[in-house]
Amino acid sequence: MSSAARPPTRTELHRRLDIDVGELRPHPGGYEADAFTDGTWFVKVWHKRDRDVDLTLLDRLAAAGLPVPVAVGAGVTDDGRRYAVFPFVAGRHAASDDVEEVARGLRRVHDVAVDGLALAAPPLSDEPLVMLRPRLDHPWVRERADELRAWLERFEYVLAAASETEVPMVLSHDDFGGMNVLLDDDGRIVAMLDWDWARLGPREHDLWLVTDESRPERFLDAYGRDVELDATHLEFGLLRRALGDLAARVVDEVDRPGVTTWGFDRLGRVDATLAHFR
Repeated sequence: MSSAARPPTRTELHRRLDIDVGELRPHPGGYEADAFTDGTWFVKVWHKRDRDVDLTLLDRLAAAGLPVPVAVGAGVTDDGRRYAVFPFVAGRHAASDDVEEVARGLRRVHDVAVDGLALAAPPLSDEPLVMLRPRLDHPWVRERADELRAWLERFEYVLAAASETEVPMVLSHDDFGGMNVLLDDDGRIVAMLDWDWARLGPREHDLWLVTDESRPERFLDAYGRDVELDATHLEFGLLRRALGDLAARVVDEVDRPGVTTWGFDRLGRVDATLAHFR
């Protein structure tokens, strides 16, 4: 992972976007970007210098009625990193007690009409296999290599089955909840953030977040039990998320505790989660 990014200078923001900002202070960001704010503006700076940033989707999602902050502009910092500037939205990040509001919000995302969104529906990815199989002797996973190998074999089998199973496509956020959902004092969603990986995909792939819920029944009731879910795609989504988060940390050698928390621990809850859905 690249070193921490620096925000654009006040001079750069005034020159490029004709906005005047105060002192930009660090703000909780995400795995792929740092964030800064002066209380009026919010600046997101991506770590990777080659990161492709498409902000037009945000305009379309906001027009569709989702509470998505729209960027006022973008640019490149002095050290070559891409950034975007948004109006600052006050709120708190979603927590475990907000499970029902998060579920209702995700259903709103999945119910958006996808015509005209110009989003791709990429084929199912085998990226966890490519990233992890050559690294089973990495010191962060070596002691659990046999366990991880078994999960990768299961993922490969489910990947093949899901690739042969057609399901409806919806607007997929791919990282909903937690840091990417802001709520007001009344517990209502005021902003849905971080659409970097949005695409068309099976709704089942977005439901991986149930794995992190202590009360999955409340999530499912709030999301709505009126939709038919495909068990194979659901299993694929759960495995892909857990193995993908594990792989990213091993490859980038960042957040070693997350290998367990967001990787192995999630994998250990996969079958219980599938049972809840059934």
